[in-house]
Amino acid sequence: MRPALSALVITFNEADQIEDCLRSLEWCDEIYVVDSFSTDGTVERIRETFPAVIVEQREYLGAGAQRNWALDRLKHDWVLAVDADERVTPQLRDEILRTLESPQYWAYEILRINFVYDRAVRYGGLQRDWVTRFFHRGHGRWQNKRVHAELNVDGRKGRMKGRFLHYYIRAFDHMVEKMTRYGMWGAANQFRRGKRGAAWKVAVHPAVRFVRDYILWGGFLDRTPGLILTGLHVYYTFWKYAKLWEFTRLERMGKPVPLPKFDESDETWAKPWEDDDAESGSRETR
Repeated sequence: MRPALSALVITFNEADQIEDCLRSLEWCDEIYVVDSFSTDGTVERIRETFPAVIVEQREYLGAGAQRNWALDRLKHDWVLAVDADERVTPQLRDEILRTLESPQYWAYEILRINFVYDRAVRYGGLQRDWVTRFFHRGHGRWQNKRVHAELNVDGRKGRMKGRFLHYYIRAFDHMVEKMTRYGMWGAANQFRRGKRGAAWKVAVHPAVRFVRDYILWGGFLDRTPGLILTGLHVYYTFWKYAKLWEFTRLERMGKPVPLPKFDESDETWAKPWEDDDAESGSRETR
């Protein structure tokens, strides 16, 4: 008998996306949603359409913090973490169910197929958009970063052949707002790690990002969607280093640096495999 699986979804104002996401997860043994106090009816839609789905609300302190907070509240040890703008394909579903019968690793990476409006883009770095989202919660925890936190895993990772569908860009205004927010959070991550800004970083990093993504990594092969996507990523990079420069300037002037709130709870970031009382497992074979 295969182990049970919990699906974990984080949301904020995803009323137009959440139903398709949850439909692609109905085969899971549990669906648990952590919502950041949506104001567009996301929670109401979930509760009306999916009464079996568990919904909790928590202040947003980064995707990693939201997911780590939820992990110990799930019913099952094996977890599939999905964003509201992602869909699990039938091929990925079947592969996950087969893998659960005899897992060889504590965690597995899944490649995302990214869409700009209704067109899949496959270059500019997105041809290697692997995310670690299927794992055993006793052997995986996300990094303490406000944005772009990766899953720390106790051991080697496998890779799935099935794919996520990621509806990355649905509207330009939404994406510009998102890149602006992520850029500020990325700067906060760096500032907390002791990195400081400089004018040359503001100038050089965006230019390097354009050359790498659009030319070296073939973003131009995706034609107009590839150009748009590269432009948005260059904007994100510019804004991140501009904000890091601003934070550095404020620090040198002795003024408060307006960093976003981070989750400082030791419980959120504790790694179960480092605890003497953690579940024992045959790590040598994982």
